[in-house]
Amino acid sequence: MPKNNPALRNPAKAKVLVSKPETTEDLVVEALDIGGLDEVVKLLRDYCGSGLIRKSLNKLHHRDPIDRFTYARRHAVEIYANRHGLTPARLMVEIVGERGRKDPMGAEREKLRKARVFLKNDEVALIGAKSLADLWEKNRGNASNHGAYLKKITQGFAFT
Repeated sequence: MPKNNPALRNPAKAKVLVSKPETTEDLVVEALDIGGLDEVVKLLRDYCGSGLIRKSLNKLHHRDPIDRFTYARRHAVEIYANRHGLTPARLMVEIVGERGRKDPMGAEREKLRKARVFLKNDEVALIGAKSLADLWEKNRGNASNHGAYLKKITQGFAFT
């Protein structure tokens, strides 16, 4: 090996190609990864002013959007109820309670319907819902009161 050739002494450095963000969402996610939520909000406040930020926030719905996991849990309850000949909406009311609503079964029926529609388009979440219903079925044992059993199992879940 010749000692005078600098290319042989220095290992080749790999070039990393970094593409710039293509959408606003990509840019915001990158900013959140680098600086965190507090820093992004401070930058927006400094750039736009707090009044414009408040106006934008007030235009949003005050309820957070429902994620695919909540839909999968709701659909798992529906699958479980159908396997046992129960009414899914009644089972959901047993799990989450009436919460002072005029028509709790109607409200739960609507939530279950939305979950069903969502899971028609999300195959992975549908598989998760079926697996969760299978797990509940397998771990049920001799529990005869399905509502009490699912309420105990799903205490950490957020169905709302």
